[in-house]
Amino acid sequence: MRFTVDERYSAERSIVLRYAPSLFPEVDVAATSRQEGARILDLGSWRGVHLKLLDESSRMASGTYKSLDGCLSTALCRKEGIRRAVFSSGGNAGAALSLYGATTWLDSYFFCPANNLPKLDGALFERPTAHLIAVEGSDRRVKQAAKRFAERIGAPVIPKLEWRMLSASCRGMFLAEQILGGQRFDWLVQAVCAGYGPLGMYRTFERFAGLPVPKFLAVQQGGLCPIVHAWEQHRDTLPPLSDDRWHETPIEPALYNVYPDQTYPALFRLLQQCGGSALAVHQAEFDRFAPEFLQRVEQAGVTLTRRNGQILERAGLLAGAGALKAIAEGRIPSGATVLCALTGGAGPLPSKPAVPERWIRLEDDLDAD
Repeated sequence: MRFTVDERYSAERSIVLRYAPSLFPEVDVAATSRQEGARILDLGSWRGVHLKLLDESSRMASGTYKSLDGCLSTALCRKEGIRRAVFSSGGNAGAALSLYGATTWLDSYFFCPANNLPKLDGALFERPTAHLIAVEGSDRRVKQAAKRFAERIGAPVIPKLEWRMLSASCRGMFLAEQILGGQRFDWLVQAVCAGYGPLGMYRTFERFAGLPVPKFLAVQQGGLCPIVHAWEQHRDTLPPLSDDRWHETPIEPALYNVYPDQTYPALFRLLQQCGGSALAVHQAEFDRFAPEFLQRVEQAGVTLTRRNGQILERAGLLAGAGALKAIAEGRIPSGATVLCALTGGAGPLPSKPAVPERWIRLEDDLDAD
């Protein structure tokens, strides 16, 4: 692959704009870009392991790496003449798509789990074409409600799989540029829900012959970890779904996919090929390791957003706790360099409560008009 960047844009300004010439030269992402920046910070050493932070939060317009999806998806909607679209999300992706939809006045319909509404900023839905629908029940029910509604109004469900892979490829290009510039990462650690982000990143790495690729550690919360269970059983596909309940209080409710059967086979292959692994962090382990990681993150200059003293977004802390757990257990040896992905947490505090224009309750029939 020819590595081409747009030098007008630094990585801290936008990794979408910087790598657009290599990834999607025919898409006008400049028309939808707000800020989609990333940077790497040093977190010092812990038990002989050098820790670094992939900050994909403090330089992102939505406060999470889902700004990449927001920017690219709205640009592709504009390119394809899509004027209204439907999406479902645990919070971050939907918030980003709602935010970026304002740049093109996309008529958007965000289906969100009712329990996750407190994470959203009500200001995102002041635009008359930004609609918020709360859905009670599991993630599968939220997705089903979105799909049924999209079919009724004749609108697409976004982002399409290929769009997700493309936006994640911006992350892959950023890390590839750092590695080609001499940086070394033995492990990349990220909290995962379905795994679209790492799949897109590692697919991008494959385009660079001889690139020293880090091993990937997929981290899930112990109360809901289908990927970890299947990996530990050496399964290349997920078993039939038999239980969709939380078995512990969620550490980060937005990471809520109970059955990522579409992405798991590819994630399984990725972990095998790169020598990676998957592990679960239980609440007691999070309480043990997260404060150490949080202190290092904030000493590096990234302040995580709090409400009433509580961290609002914990996916990045979950990844950090997973990295420290892996080090403590000897899965990651002394002398290694570990890059932990802070995919969210430093965004703005919601300015007002999010009030859905419709509430779909458990007893409601999704097939009803």
